[in-house]
Amino acid sequence: MSKQFPGVMALDRVDFHVAGGEIVGLVGENGAGKSTLMKILAGIHRADSGAITIDDVPVLMHGPADAARLGIAIIHQELEVIDTIDVAGNVFLGREPHRAGPLHILDRARMEADTERHLARIGVQISPRAVLRQLSTAQQQFVAIARALSTDARFLVLDEPTASLGANEAERLFAVLQDLRSTGTAIVYISHRLKEIESLSDRAVVLRDGRNAGLLHRGELTRDRLVQLMVGRAGQNSHAPRVAHAPSGHDATGVARLHVDRVRTRRYPAAEVSLTVNRGEVLGVAGLIGAGRSDLAEAICGVATRVAGRILLDGQPLAIDSPRDAIRAGICLVPEDRRGHGLIGGMSVRENITLPALESYARL
Repeated sequence: MSKQFPGVMALDRVDFHVAGGEIVGLVGENGAGKSTLMKILAGIHRADSGAITIDDVPVLMHGPADAARLGIAIIHQELEVIDTIDVAGNVFLGREPHRAGPLHILDRARMEADTERHLARIGVQISPRAVLRQLSTAQQQFVAIARALSTDARFLVLDEPTASLGANEAERLFAVLQDLRSTGTAIVYISHRLKEIESLSDRAVVLRDGRNAGLLHRGELTRDRLVQLMVGRAGQNSHAPRVAHAPSGHDATGVARLHVDRVRTRRYPAAEVSLTVNRGEVLGVAGLIGAGRSDLAEAICGVATRVAGRILLDGQPLAIDSPRDAIRAGICLVPEDRRGHGLIGGMSVRENITLPALESYARL
């Protein structure tokens, strides 16, 4: 399979195969060609040369609908959901069941019952009537997974499926994949998390610069060998133990640079959160899905209104009622949903990067 875009050879004679009842990991650095290969398999791109065969029969795809008819389901890294309709509507989008013969009435009861069944299969309790925009990014990811399961696909491709999932949610997904493998589904698993590739894959195909760089079978799968094939040289330990010491510029007096004082959010109005961040310090905020991490971040950055509490910078209270107020104070948010809340896809890189600081570039 080969595919060229203006100025770049995305795929150069790449070979790839997957059998029924097998999980094949697909790995490579950014730009290695993984997403291009999968978009060809999904019918989104047409290859310049090469062939796709299913059960030794050549197939030709003109679009995603052809891929779906052939039993290929893709769960993209960037969520392909419609956030203005409900969960059941997303799961059965384009495949809505109907009743009453020629009257062709939408069978909502069947849609909701089947949606609940598919969500239960992956251990998720979400109402089929919940509108997508009311759900977290992780919950929307599960809806996309449920949609793929609802098609009874013969071939399932997952592109970074755990990027927005916590550890417990990821384990549930892995159990579902093992179950699908046992029923004969062919699975392609793309991830930068090499431990997932090691634990899940029967084989791993490595791409580098748009070409096949190597193939490792289960007994050969180790992080070091994967990294060596990905980058073309032996990897070094990039996760050496950290030495506990105060970073340069750290405020040894203990005076907080940023202090969140008894903040309460609209989602959890009865729960107070306080935290302190010193100069030169990285503070991790952890919790399960739905614990309120994003709500707290949005409250600090003026995206969401605080019910109570104060935010102090260098000991001085801040009046943050909007993202603009936070930006002017030097507080910026990189949101969980990059595409939906962090970027404007129709604008250029220059425009996106300078958008929060237009006052610095504007004349008159």
